[in-house]
Order: sequence, then structure tokens, then C-alpha cells
Amino acid sequence: MLCCGPMIRALSLVLSSAVLLFGCGSKDNISLSATVSKVQLSVIEQALGTQLSGGFDLNLEVGAEADGDGTVELESFSIVRAADQGTLVGALQAVPQGVSFPLKVGKGQSKAVPFLLDDSALLPSADKANLCAGEVQLVGAVKHNLNGGETKPLRGKALLPSGC
Repeated sequence: MLCCGPMIRALSLVLSSAVLLFGCGSKDNISLSATVSKVQLSVIEQALGTQLSGGFDLNLEVGAEADGDGTVELESFSIVRAADQGTLVGALQAVPQGVSFPLKVGKGQSKAVPFLLDDSALLPSADKANLCAGEVQLVGAVKHNLNGGETKPLRGKALLPSGC
């Protein structure tokens, strides 16, 4: 039986590793996933500048195997050029509709939060040309309390704003 001891230990190690690897599933099952969807942007040239309007949905989901509920805080949103990620509009004023942050998302639950852009402040007139020079992306980040606290980057699909 001396010859089998190392083999049994090796088999035991392989099985233990498999349980650890496959037992929890993906990281999203034990944490928070966050994405943006339904991004709509519109630029309108006004007499005193460029008006940027639109909105998007922030989709949040806490995995069923998470330690508990997630508390989500907003970090920032901006608009970048899709080609080189250069910032076109920093500190975008995006206003959540129907909820306030920090927002609690229960374990195993998901929430879609609609946002509208605050279009009351006009951008410089030259910004319309920059926003219409090619595809742009909405980018941002949210922070949550799970797994010791993480910041999740967000990136919408590339699009050309309407009004271009």
C-alpha cells in the first residue's frame, strides 16, 4: 500500500481543487455585476452653446452566492471618443430616475435604474463638432461594498449621437 499513498493524495488534491474551482461558479455569482444599456445621446446646437441630452439604464445584479446585499454608490459618468477613449464631456450630470443612491440591491436580485442627462447646462458651441466627429461611448463607474469594496467600470456601446 505504500505505492498508493502519493496517488491517493494527488487524487484528493485534484478533487479539492475542482470543488473550489467549480463550486462557486463565476465571480458574478458572489459579487455585483454592473452594465449600462439603452444609451441615447442627442446634440442640438443652440444660440448660446450645444445642448447634450439623452439617457441610459444602469443594470445592477447581486449574485445568488454573494455574502449579502450590495450597497451601490455612483462614482462618475463621462463621454469619450470610441476610437481613442479621449474625454469629450467629463463629469456628466446623469440623474437617476425614481431612486436615490447609495442604492441597496438584495442578494440574488437585479435592478435596472433609468438615468436622464441634465441638459440644462449648455456645452461650448465647439463641442458639437467634437461629439459628432465619430462614435462616442458613455463610460463611468460604480462602487459597491461586496468583496471588500470594489469599483466596477462601466462602458456603453459605441454610437453616433443623434443630431449630428
